[in-house]
Amino acid sequence: MAKISKELLKKMVEGGFFDGFKSTEEIVEKLDQKGFTISGRKIGLLGQLLTFLCREDILERKRSENGGWSYKKD
Repeated sequence: MAKISKELLKKMVEGGFFDGFKSTEEIVEKLDQKGFTISGRKIGLLGQLLTFLCREDILERKRSENGGWSYKKD
């Protein structure tokens, strides 16, 4: 079974997906299109992985109007 990982998200960065800000919902939708079903606890894992990429200066984030985070390539 395939798992989401920092490496998978880094490939999405390299592929241009994060060239503009993307909401968590947009990221989940893109992962779903790639065959990764994200729900329940996996949403929390996705949030952690995105935060790690922000700490590594790969992504940056900003608070969106609905209170969630949006991410883009740093």
